[in-house]
Amino acid sequence: MAEGVIVTSVAEKAVDTLFVVVKKKIGYMWNCKQNVENYKSEVQKLKDMKGRIQQKIDSAKSKGDDLVHGVEGWVNDVNAEISKAEDFITEEANAKKTCFGIGLCGNWSTLHHYGKKATETASLMKLQELGKPYESCVSVDTRPPGLLDVYQHKNLEGIVTQKSALKEILSAIKDESKQIIGIYGVGGVGKTTLANEVAARVKNLFADVVFTTISQSVNVHKIQKDTEDARKRVMQGENILIILDDLWKEVNLDELGIPWGIRHKNCKILMTSRREDVCDRMKAQTKICVNSLTPEEAWIFFKRVVGDKVENDNMKPVAEEIVKECGGLPLMINAIGNTLKNRNINSWKAALTQLQKNVHADIDPSIRKEFTRLKLSYDYLESEEAQWCFLQCSMFPEDSDIWLEDLVNYRVGLEKFKEFECMEEARSKVQNAVNILKSSSLLLDSDQGKHYAKMHDVVRDVALLIASGSHKPFSGDTNDFPVMGGKGLAISQSYTGISCLIATEIKTNYLVKARKGLTEWLPRNNISQSYTGISLMHNKIRNIPDYHINFPQLEAAYLQHNCLQSISDEFTEGIKKVRVLDLAFNEILLLPKSLMGLSQLRMLNLSGNKSVCEISILGELKGLEILILNGTGIKEVPECIGQLVNLRKLEVRDCEELLYITPGVILNLYRLEELCIEFMVHSKEIHACLVEVMCLSKLTCLRLEVPHVHDIPEGFNFDKLNGFDVQIGKHGIFEFPDWTSKHHLTLNMFKLEIPLLKWMKKLIQVSRPDVTLVQIQNLNNIMPDLYYDGFNKLENIEVLYCNNVTCLVDTYDWEGNTNEKLLKELKNLRLVWLYNFEVLWKCPDQFISLTNLIHLHIEYCHKLVRLFPLSVAKGLVSLKEIYIISCGSLEEVIWGETEMATNIIVFPCLSTINLEDLKKLKSFYSRGSCNIKYPFLGKVTVKVCLNMEMWGPGTHETPQLRFVDDVPLNEPYSINDAVVESVKQWEQQRAEALTYKAAEMFMSTIFDATV
Repeated sequence: MAEGVIVTSVAEKAVDTLFVVVKKKIGYMWNCKQNVENYKSEVQKLKDMKGRIQQKIDSAKSKGDDLVHGVEGWVNDVNAEISKAEDFITEEANAKKTCFGIGLCGNWSTLHHYGKKATETASLMKLQELGKPYESCVSVDTRPPGLLDVYQHKNLEGIVTQKSALKEILSAIKDESKQIIGIYGVGGVGKTTLANEVAARVKNLFADVVFTTISQSVNVHKIQKDTEDARKRVMQGENILIILDDLWKEVNLDELGIPWGIRHKNCKILMTSRREDVCDRMKAQTKICVNSLTPEEAWIFFKRVVGDKVENDNMKPVAEEIVKECGGLPLMINAIGNTLKNRNINSWKAALTQLQKNVHADIDPSIRKEFTRLKLSYDYLESEEAQWCFLQCSMFPEDSDIWLEDLVNYRVGLEKFKEFECMEEARSKVQNAVNILKSSSLLLDSDQGKHYAKMHDVVRDVALLIASGSHKPFSGDTNDFPVMGGKGLAISQSYTGISCLIATEIKTNYLVKARKGLTEWLPRNNISQSYTGISLMHNKIRNIPDYHINFPQLEAAYLQHNCLQSISDEFTEGIKKVRVLDLAFNEILLLPKSLMGLSQLRMLNLSGNKSVCEISILGELKGLEILILNGTGIKEVPECIGQLVNLRKLEVRDCEELLYITPGVILNLYRLEELCIEFMVHSKEIHACLVEVMCLSKLTCLRLEVPHVHDIPEGFNFDKLNGFDVQIGKHGIFEFPDWTSKHHLTLNMFKLEIPLLKWMKKLIQVSRPDVTLVQIQNLNNIMPDLYYDGFNKLENIEVLYCNNVTCLVDTYDWEGNTNEKLLKELKNLRLVWLYNFEVLWKCPDQFISLTNLIHLHIEYCHKLVRLFPLSVAKGLVSLKEIYIISCGSLEEVIWGETEMATNIIVFPCLSTINLEDLKKLKSFYSRGSCNIKYPFLGKVTVKVCLNMEMWGPGTHETPQLRFVDDVPLNEPYSINDAVVESVKQWEQQRAEALTYKAAEMFMSTIFDATV
């Protein structure tokens, strides 16, 4: 009986289980349609999420930022999952067509299969969950190359004064009991130069070295921004050096957010100042005075500037007297030496006479001698353009990076000097003027690149005084200095029958209050009416006069980088003669109607005023030659802009709302020489607009961004342009490296299609542009994939974020012309973030020729193991620079063979080698024992290459190399020893950072317990 009950019970359970199973399977069939729809919905959600995250990734990549760990793996997983999902959806749809034509009487097995498969959404939902953090953050900022990355060590041989000061500073930096070190000395004595030299020599002792300029006007926000990352790293226990340059008064380190004191001994602070008492008030534990050079040192330094010709019997006595007049100040010796080095003995004698004259007594004693010395350099400028540029640069804030294109725009707007034919000629004249000023040491190179310049603060002080013909008493606060009635009078008399210069007169009267922290500027009515220029740039001004004020002589008003929301009619009516008005990067909401009355306005810059949407009144400014609307809120370029028939240059870039340009506008601007326009959103009007651009007979320069190649009309002739920068595909900001070509093409898209390739082939045939390829997924190599599209003729190539590119050349299964050398025209190559890039080429080495390669930059190619075999490396006769950064698998740069052991290899042009963050790199050269000569190699950086055992076997001759990082070479063949020592220093730094962090945590624990 019991057994029967058990059997019955088991049977019932079996039936129940069978019922559940059958019900579930019937449910798959019955709910097949709903299940598939739900599945499609989850797939679409994942696609949408991936799209949003991909937009953030694209934006981060366009800015050069590093992606957070895991996001790219997530995208790859999503792509794979979506691909499988789409295959399933397509398969289900096809099955529905063939099997379900008569509804539920179709194939029940098929219904069950797809109904069940569609319920498998767990992986889709898991990926959505994993993707949520990336919707808010996909990247971290990447630091651009800094001063120390490009720094060249100074030659201090024979300059005992500066070598001694340098030794003291280095000793203080390395002394763990010293945290704040002060360098002081008169202006122009070389304090900043020594600070830079110190930074370059001790950078391996610190996780980071940060340099920020304080200046007279302390810009707290700028200083905090410059030191932000360093301050965070200090708090994490890392060893950091912060250099505060050019302190004029005591600053509160706490207010600047700079960690210091007993709890932050891992933060060293090096400061420079003209005054010893400033170092005292900043609590410097060590103060080093930088003295002027002795006469003997000054003579050595002067000879390095002008050459050995000063040893000539006739010239030497005069030269020695000139050096005495320079007062032992390197800044002055540089300026005077560069001024005179290409002149004859008569000019030298005239210069000496000028230097020996008494200086005006009303000039502040602190710069009286500097005035005389630098005034001489100014007077000897043989170009009015150079003199104008010199005075114009004083209008910019102290220690600022001056963009040369601003000078070009101002020069055109002010119509200075003789007539010029075109914008390019004006640009050439400004560049030439800047080159003259740099060669005279009146301007300096900028860390921002060749398109910028800087002015030393002492030189700027004198520049503002030179523009003041009456030499008013000088307070030392140059930003407040009104430059009155200025005349730049060059030497007009003849000396021994030689005319030194043609007399010039540049009338100026500037009011300069740049970067003074002003929040308003409300001058009284009795302010001087003779101003020709006003510079209020880089303040926080919200209010300017809304009452009548008269500037009848004003030609230029520089109001950029403020917080202005409006410009009053009263102010505009008081500047009726203004020719240049720069209002860039304010918060202007509406343009005043009175702007129409500025009939003499030639240049107007409204960049960055995002709320400016209505610009119709600009159509009345018939004299405008330059109009810049970048980053404004305009949605269209209205018809009235077509009335500006005198426009030479029009820029409409980064306008996110821009949809179209009214038909006929471009066609009417027949004098247009330079056009910059970006269409971020696809519109059918783009094609018509570019048809009008084709009709501009004077157009010489075009910067264009369009979503698709179809937007560019058939027959668009780029060949007639002197320069172009064309970007096709997704919007992104890609700045080309400083290559020489004026023709640039950027392709930023997922797929290269045949119409684009045909168009690109024609473009390459006529102009050979620099080419940047970004995020292209259907590209495995450059040759042969793009061989027939002309890529073997290109000189400059940049490949970014193309994940499927494995090499540049792959001749496997290629039936092309292998007798032609591949890459033979290539001069500049940049490869960044190529995740699957394994090797430069996959072909016999004899197919490759790199004899024209000058610059090589490879970054974040983690599968790359080695670069050049010695047989190809021997042909690198033009190579000047190698930069290899963060390639995690790289083991060797050049490898050789034992049978070539007796060979002598020469790299005749190589000057810079930068190896950074290469975790597996063992040596620069390996597997051979050649004699390799580097006759001009002057800079080698080996940073965070902790497995590097040597530079390479054999003999490596580097006669010009004095340091590897900050490790000195004892003799020209000791690069191996220097590399080993440099790696040791990096290992020591890492150990010290860990020790500091542990000590910091220990001290914090004690401090918290005490409190």
